[in-house]
Amino acid sequence: MTGSRVCTRCVCDDSIPGISFDENGVCSLCKNYDLIEQEFPLSEATQQKFQQIADNIKKNQRNSKYDCLIGVSGGTDSIYTLYIARKYGLNPLALHVDDGCDTEVSIHNVQSAINILNVDLFTVKIDAKELADLELSFFKASIPDVETPPDMAITASLYKCAAQFGIKYIFVGNSFRTEGKMPPGWSYGDGKYLKSIHACFGRTSLKTFPNLMLIDYLYYFIFKRVKIIKPLYYLPYVKKDVKQLLEKELGWIDYGASHHESVYTRFVQGYLLPKKFGIDKRKIHYSALVRSNQMTREEALIKLKSPACSDDMVKEDIHYLCNKFGISLEEFEEIINSEPGSQSEFDSYYPLVCKLQSVIEIAYRLHLFPTKIYGSYNRE
Repeated sequence: MTGSRVCTRCVCDDSIPGISFDENGVCSLCKNYDLIEQEFPLSEATQQKFQQIADNIKKNQRNSKYDCLIGVSGGTDSIYTLYIARKYGLNPLALHVDDGCDTEVSIHNVQSAINILNVDLFTVKIDAKELADLELSFFKASIPDVETPPDMAITASLYKCAAQFGIKYIFVGNSFRTEGKMPPGWSYGDGKYLKSIHACFGRTSLKTFPNLMLIDYLYYFIFKRVKIIKPLYYLPYVKKDVKQLLEKELGWIDYGASHHESVYTRFVQGYLLPKKFGIDKRKIHYSALVRSNQMTREEALIKLKSPACSDDMVKEDIHYLCNKFGISLEEFEEIINSEPGSQSEFDSYYPLVCKLQSVIEIAYRLHLFPTKIYGSYNRE
């Protein structure tokens, strides 16, 4: 869905929840970008700050086998973050969450990177039956947050793995210069929300699925002192150049569009969200690239006119998901074509987080509150 008003600087429009425009037609998301850019400017001082962070990590983890933990999917961001960690002399542990939706390319990229960089890999295998039931529950809930189950599995596994191996630092490959931040109305998820939706639509008991409730987050941050580090906020990150570097140094293979390293995510972002909810996450991704001068605004507008996935790929992904969920094509299409629901129909921590916003922001600045929850409503 295309909004009636488009930002004069990027390609975000008024179809995005909560967006506003100034007198020059520049959107509020651009303003938020500028605020983060002021905090993390592309300067030698910022890079030196990350060097200091890396040095402190090595010092603080000197009695541990690993310096940091990095979740790897095979995509550009995570593999480059792994590369950066080694470049700065750190010994990371790579974590891969196997949800059964990896493409052959993503598997190759992970294996090639850990072999060449000489990094240990820890794999968490998610119970296929539980995950399928949980994902199908989100489809039946008819809300846009259908990526919450695999995202939660990754997040929970990272924290649990960090505690298991005595690792205090988790590196994540987020970059405000290449991806941007999704508004809560387009993408939200927490442990309470996940349990609420599954209670309404689930049929299988979640005995092993890694979930995180608020008390779990606080445990890892306050008692285990696990911190989230975003290296790509501190360092230059031009996606086109990084892809070429990874291809040359690590034998990395480009998998296509953003987040297409997962069949599930590819279908959700490339077909389900645009068709059913009028949500095109490429607007957020492309706008970040436009603001960081990695894509022209005109190029982004042209790209948005084309579908994210080909018809053949969509058919292939639908067939895959029907088999995964154990339902017929007719049942799947009925779910896809049902009326959109509302996030507010289900319990979540979101109302509590919003009420405590000022307190949480202070705690976040002191590294006492999880980025995952803080970032669900904040500009970062």
